[in-house]
Amino acid sequence: MLTLVDVRVRARDGAAPLLEVPRLTVSAAERIVVQGPSGAGKSLLLSVLAGRLDGGLVLTGHRDAPDLDRVGFVPQRGIQAFHPLIRLGRQLEAVTGAGRARRSAALARVGLGAPRFARRRPAELSGGQAQRAALALAVLTGARIVIADEPTSALDPQTRDEVLAVLTEALQGGDTAAPAPALVVSTHDREVAAVLGARRLEVVGGRIVADVAAGAAA
Repeated sequence: MLTLVDVRVRARDGAAPLLEVPRLTVSAAERIVVQGPSGAGKSLLLSVLAGRLDGGLVLTGHRDAPDLDRVGFVPQRGIQAFHPLIRLGRQLEAVTGAGRARRSAALARVGLGAPRFARRRPAELSGGQAQRAALALAVLTGARIVIADEPTSALDPQTRDEVLAVLTEALQGGDTAAPAPALVVSTHDREVAAVLGARRLEVVGGRIVADVAAGAAA
């Protein structure tokens, strides 16, 4: 579904690569967790997968994504996915083209089904509510791959597991009968891969130093 081949990312004014990926394939409906220390290149790898590289960077190599016309992206802070002052329901409908029924169903799947949430502005939501709203946005796009950047950052283990359960439940078939999208999640938390039953990529110094199949011992 999505393949990187001989990918290197450099700053426009720099010679040393910030990220090097000889080959990486994300298959349909696959779950992948990207782990590594701060500054290792996790977010940069997610940006390349999402096809939304910063303008100050240069990519060489190939990002092959046939028939992948959109990517759902869930930022670390959910409010970053929205204009803070436009009512949530209006934004979800305008951005995705979803009608009120589909929008309401998506919000219900992430625990924001009460009508008051659609009427609120993102700036009026709590951090957790904004994160769930960003997930609803990703679901409504109908994207075949959803990328989530540190969605469980700074959460205690119980809340982390609740958020991951909401994430997987909301993406299971999206808001239609279509197959679930692939999911790529970055995290510092080594328990996330186990909770999701995901393939694990370890990134250090801009390189993938380990690629561990789902279910294998950490």
